[in-house]
Amino acid sequence: MGIRKEKLEMTNEFNKEECIKNMGKRLGNEDLEELPHYDTINDFLSRVNPAELERIRIDMIKELLKKRCFDSYRINGKYWGIAIDGTGIFTFDKKHCEHCLRQVYKNTDKETGEEKTKTIYMHHVLEAKLIVGNMVLSVASEFIENESDTAFK
Repeated sequence: MGIRKEKLEMTNEFNKEECIKNMGKRLGNEDLEELPHYDTINDFLSRVNPAELERIRIDMIKELLKKRCFDSYRINGKYWGIAIDGTGIFTFDKKHCEHCLRQVYKNTDKETGEEKTKTIYMHHVLEAKLIVGNMVLSVASEFIENESDTAFK
């Protein structure tokens, strides 16, 4: 599926009546008829300071916890479930920045016995997620970056 088609599907998915109604309530705009196109949202987010987005995420989680929205999902009625995991978010055939992680794959050709190598460059992120029923909410993200070209896992 192409990126253009995925964007169109995302726009269509978010412009369903229930989503628009919920977003209108959250924004205090009960007359909201549609949500912006994905490209408009993406353009806006590309201009927002990442620290501001981080603050918004933290404020949203705090507000939901303060309103006790997820209390029924506490472990033993007391603890919150937090999952921490690293995941890849981008891969490249060529190094494009100084922070790229690198993975070298070796493969031996069965016919010739020749050993071939391929290097993949990537970006990974370490995520902490609050588990609430069948949902997970991101509470913290930290990009994993190489300290140097000779760094190992």
